[in-house]
Amino acid sequence: MDILEIGLIASIVILTLVLFVWALFSSLIIVQGYEIGVYMRFGRHVRNLRPGVHLVTPFVSRVFRADTRIQTLDPGRQEIMSKDLSPTVVETLVQYRLTEPDKCIFKIEKYRSAFTQIAQANMRKIALLYDLEDLIRHQGKVNDEFRKTMAAEAGPFGIEIVRTEIKDIDPAGPIKAAIEDRIAAERERQAMILRADGRKRALIMENEGRRTM
Repeated sequence: MDILEIGLIASIVILTLVLFVWALFSSLIIVQGYEIGVYMRFGRHVRNLRPGVHLVTPFVSRVFRADTRIQTLDPGRQEIMSKDLSPTVVETLVQYRLTEPDKCIFKIEKYRSAFTQIAQANMRKIALLYDLEDLIRHQGKVNDEFRKTMAAEAGPFGIEIVRTEIKDIDPAGPIKAAIEDRIAAERERQAMILRADGRKRALIMENEGRRTM
């Protein structure tokens, strides 16, 4: 056996070892405790992988890791119109968790961006059902409706809505000024009633004192 044959055999052995190690590492998948792995083979979904160590078919497999912890979606501030056609700015927050990430991957592209737009659209629709005053006074009821609507939209895509929140409702400048003027007038009216009631009670007490004397 000459040197060339020895070199060829050695190259084959080294290449075989490299391929074996590569195949071993390619087939060994570790899914963290807060993840779900979406296992695909030849481009087809096989199953979801729970946390732990898994063996997959080397070279032809791909695993997408999805974070199952609670995540926060901030749709940002948006201008909406209430039922009484009062423009106002609303800021919302949505917290969600991926429960079936394979549905997200296969059914929707860039799901965070898509659900940001869905949240904004749903808030606009809900606002049109309420007058501005009711929108401000009954934020809990409005938020419950927002959460139910978002849950119905997200469910088919394997997303669980954990919490929604209406962070702020800020009427447009002139409308906000009108509301503040009305609140100030109402407070002044209440103050006048209290002052008049106080004077009335003082007169009654004074008259009773005179009769007693």
